[in-house]
Amino acid sequence: MYRNFSSTLKSLGLFERPFRISPRPVILPGIDSPFLDSLGRALLSFYRAFDRLYREPPSGLEFVRDYLDRGKPPELLNYGQARRFKSDIPGILRPDLLLTSEGPVLTEMDAVPGGPGLLLALSRLYRDRGHSGMIGGAEGILDGFASMIASLDPDPVLAIVVSDESGDYRNEMALLAADLSRGYFPAFCLHPRELRFDENGFLFFAPDGKTHRISIIYRFFELFDLPSIPKSDLMLYFAKGGKVRITPPVKPWLEEKAGMALWHHPALREHWSREMPSESMELLDRLIPPTWVMDPAPVPAQASLLLPLVAGERRLRDFEGLLGLTQRERRFIIKPSGFSPLSWGSRGVVVGHDLPEESWKESVRHAMEAFSHGPSILQPFRQTHVFPLTGYDFSSETEREEGYRIRVCPYYFVSGKNRDEVHTGGVLITACPKDKKLIHGMVDAILSPAWPPSPGEDLPDLASDRITG
Repeated sequence: MYRNFSSTLKSLGLFERPFRISPRPVILPGIDSPFLDSLGRALLSFYRAFDRLYREPPSGLEFVRDYLDRGKPPELLNYGQARRFKSDIPGILRPDLLLTSEGPVLTEMDAVPGGPGLLLALSRLYRDRGHSGMIGGAEGILDGFASMIASLDPDPVLAIVVSDESGDYRNEMALLAADLSRGYFPAFCLHPRELRFDENGFLFFAPDGKTHRISIIYRFFELFDLPSIPKSDLMLYFAKGGKVRITPPVKPWLEEKAGMALWHHPALREHWSREMPSESMELLDRLIPPTWVMDPAPVPAQASLLLPLVAGERRLRDFEGLLGLTQRERRFIIKPSGFSPLSWGSRGVVVGHDLPEESWKESVRHAMEAFSHGPSILQPFRQTHVFPLTGYDFSSETEREEGYRIRVCPYYFVSGKNRDEVHTGGVLITACPKDKKLIHGMVDAILSPAWPPSPGEDLPDLASDRITG
């Protein structure tokens, strides 16, 4: 069974960095349809409200744009505010949920997520080994992606454009494009250089001499990377002229982690209440942890931070107080908010209690000094629950049963005539050994689809025909 998994994933180019495989379905408490459906609706509502907050900030709340505009070229911000794109929001929404003993915690929201092609391949492998029933179904990612694109154009020709910066995900995007072409509509996974334009002002791709006029670009690259992407100016020009649609939209504010800090801002509560259903607000209140934008501006003597910043038994009134924390007290995470090559893939994440004192102070100072051109956010470090799982380690060719800490990533697809429907295409589980502070794809991690809890179900053990050679 394991040989089959590895050989199939290698043939698709999805196993160049090996990871562990679970021999049996991964089922997690609370990760079920009612919760996932509610979260999908809440995220869709949040993105719409967040976009409106930026585009039409209420009087007296101009600080919202001040935070979200920092470090971004004015021409890019002006482009995103064009009337043509007013209602555009990302078509794929992927939250990162960490599972703690108190329940899930939403630590990030990703509008340009990697992993959908890998999840599709893994879901099919498990189904072919006799275990269907994973959340979203074995084809949920493909069906969801197709419906999301079709909601933008009923007769689309799709280019999934993958930059060099995002090249590690090219193979999984090529898998999606090939399967979309076989079952739905013409789709191509392209490097930006492969795009052409004709005398009528349309983008096209011409493999083997046959011309395909592109109507939709799925942008699989980050907006900070635009200056290094060939033909990015052409893509934006044609999109602004209505000759092609780009999704996710070119709205850099929607890719800022600072949105989680704005969620908790008391001055914005009225906005969220006006724009969002109460049940969605209640859910996000439970899931989004206290989050702060690390603004170095002095806090007036009679004021304090908007959220109580508590370190151990201390209550800090400003970010300078972070410098004096002991190792036990500095259980905080610092990470770039967005628009930075360090803002994805855990590249810029700092775990406070992992650092010696001077390194921690340097990280705090750097975050505050960089505020003018790239804000960072601060969140409390949340201890994740340890779950017993079994993973097959390809390096030692053995099953290893141990404690794992888990990140849950649902993939939601936005569709419908008014793009007001949201569906769960699947859920990717990343489980790392309990000694790891950060949870991300690594050689020691288990990557797996998630199955819904179903008490009493007799689940087949996929290792019943295990191969050790």
